[in-house]
Amino acid sequence: MRLLNSTILLVTIALLVATLNEVTVAEDHTFKLPTSEIELADCPVQAAIPKSLKKVDQLEVVDLRTQKVTEAQRIGNSDRCVFILQDAVNAGETPEFAIRESAEPATEKVTVAREAGRVIMRLTDKNVLAYNVDVVSPPEGADPVFRRSGHIHPAWSPEGVVVTDEFPADHLHQHAIFSAWTKTTFEGERVDFWNQKAETGTVEHREVLNMVSGPVFGELTVRLAHIVTKSEDQDVLDEVWTIRLFAIADPHYFEIESVQTCVAETPLTIDEYHYGGFAFRGAGDFFSEQGHSMVTNETSDRIEGNHSRPDWVSVFGHVSGKQCGAAMFSHPENFRSPQPVRLHPTKPYFVFSPCVLGEFLLEPGQPFRSRYAYLTFDGEPDRERIDQLWTAFGREDALTIVP
Repeated sequence: MRLLNSTILLVTIALLVATLNEVTVAEDHTFKLPTSEIELADCPVQAAIPKSLKKVDQLEVVDLRTQKVTEAQRIGNSDRCVFILQDAVNAGETPEFAIRESAEPATEKVTVAREAGRVIMRLTDKNVLAYNVDVVSPPEGADPVFRRSGHIHPAWSPEGVVVTDEFPADHLHQHAIFSAWTKTTFEGERVDFWNQKAETGTVEHREVLNMVSGPVFGELTVRLAHIVTKSEDQDVLDEVWTIRLFAIADPHYFEIESVQTCVAETPLTIDEYHYGGFAFRGAGDFFSEQGHSMVTNETSDRIEGNHSRPDWVSVFGHVSGKQCGAAMFSHPENFRSPQPVRLHPTKPYFVFSPCVLGEFLLEPGQPFRSRYAYLTFDGEPDRERIDQLWTAFGREDALTIVP
């Protein structure tokens, strides 16, 4: 399954006036959801906003099969909105929907708030993830070179279990959900932004650019810097993350768009190497008597799966006796997609690494855009559910006009 384009199901709406069977509105704009190879439910759907509704603040979508109404939320100042698909859509089905102005005030299901050196993203009253604005110091006695900001930790399961780890004793430089290149060359010298112990490079948070709470998703936009630290500190890469958490209760589901731009006068070479990129480090408690497991959509053998190019990866184990885990997708439009993945043979960590396929350059002023999605869950990974959200994240949909 190699599905292209769109952060979530990208739907183009035909602007048509219609009369609904059980819903009376002044003007309706209907569209059909393009077919999927699998059943879809409880996943984000993205739609274009009709011209007549461009200045409307409150939007809603009606499922014309059931007349069920669900809130829709505009993406920033764009002409697109997102709603959560409520009732299941069967494989091959093309259900019809209508988008319209809502008379009801929006309910903030997803909230984004700055608290005590970090930004917390919540779904209703449940913590989902924390982005670290302030520098977090390593455990007492550890080398302070491992301090870090600009990463996500903790990330919680729907039952409130922490599924990530920060400063694990075996790899103090791994920071839950983080981004760093390992083997690079800058102005003729080796720079390692991943292994901080080398003291040649690191990554840190710079500023919070925007925070949005809403009925369908919450959004956090932040700026990070990738810094050469060999002699005098120098910013080499500027990175902007846009983190979007959706109002899906189980599993928790969020996406990260990363845009890296070389801000030096000379390019940064990302050398060929067996790891480096966007990473996930699982909970420390995964090292329990029960152990932990790692699977992809292709294999349950992590040795076989190492440097394969799967749709998704999942790691899971026990935390305080409770089974839980997380999964991660690399978007099919990403550079060198499907990207190779480094699956550690014994540790609960993996990383999507396009550098496995050879070196490439990040040229000054040229944005390098990547998109990833994450879900956190209780129990064992539900392959069917993961495939649903992967499909919603990664598929391309053609224009469908209601006749």
